[in-house]
Amino acid sequence: MLLKVGDLARRTGLTVRTLHHYDEVGLLKPSGRSDAGYRLYSQADVQRLHGIQTMRQMGL
Repeated sequence: MLLKVGDLARRTGLTVRTLHHYDEVGLLKPSGRSDAGYRLYSQADVQRLHGIQTMRQMGL
């Protein structure tokens, strides 16, 4: 199941802008794009994001 950026933002408590920034800097690239151009995130992307959030909480 792929999540649109807004759905991922709601599930994680991050803003859409933060997720766009992560994409722009190469920290979290979406697995694909919809026909309409929406960023789509896989379960592996969600797991990577959880790792990123954990490292941020640790101050890394």
